[in-house]
Amino acid sequence: MIPRRRPLVLMYHGVGDRGARSDPFHLFVAQDRLRRQLTTLLDHGWTPLPLDAYLSGDTPPRSVLLTFDDGYRAIVDEGLPLLHELGVPATVFVLTGLIGDRSRWMLSMPDEPLVSAEDIREMVRAGLDVECHGWDHSTLVAADERTLQHNVTEAARALAALTGRRPRAFAYPYGEHDEKARRAVAEAGFEVAFSTHTAAGPYAVPRVDVNSTDTDATFRLKTVRGYRMLRRGAGQVPGLRPALHSVLGRAPRS
Repeated sequence: MIPRRRPLVLMYHGVGDRGARSDPFHLFVAQDRLRRQLTTLLDHGWTPLPLDAYLSGDTPPRSVLLTFDDGYRAIVDEGLPLLHELGVPATVFVLTGLIGDRSRWMLSMPDEPLVSAEDIREMVRAGLDVECHGWDHSTLVAADERTLQHNVTEAARALAALTGRRPRAFAYPYGEHDEKARRAVAEAGFEVAFSTHTAAGPYAVPRVDVNSTDTDATFRLKTVRGYRMLRRGAGQVPGLRPALHSVLGRAPRS
């Protein structure tokens, strides 16, 4: 059962301090900044959810599902100790065709290490929900049947062999989806699927992206109900989004 009044769903990628040259897409949030963000949520009465609670639909009004895409190795090195310390559950979406590999789907940053099979088992033992992000980060938009089968059904089967349990949640690579992709995910037995900004029912639940450019002020803004509507409206007015960033600022990077 998916909650009627959806909790806030935050989308992170990596955890760690990366300079602009090694992380041109702003995917990595430094550990100290992540600590401040999670502490802000806890101090303001937010309840972080494990996937079970999210799927049950029986959630407090101010609840949040923390998600991490791609399965970077740093989630184990720097993310897991912090999550354990603060008692915050999280859902990590991994690429089952790239276990123990590197981020070679990105030409600008192809060498970031990804989790190994043992890393996945360690996350499961630690209580994290390890779920499916596809096989190799191929987009599923306008994908043929073989691509969908490989990146959805076969990816789910391979992940189940590692974790010992069937994955229940799917995150679309790049956040991209179409009707055919959503149907493939539903038919593969997933209970929910997450996009980025584009919503389309329980198999395309939107998330709010948190990245290395976020300041304390922009992070707080992203937790406000109606933020997605504000973001969409700002994108329709030329120059408004950069103007907002100039007022709210951007986090410094090395």
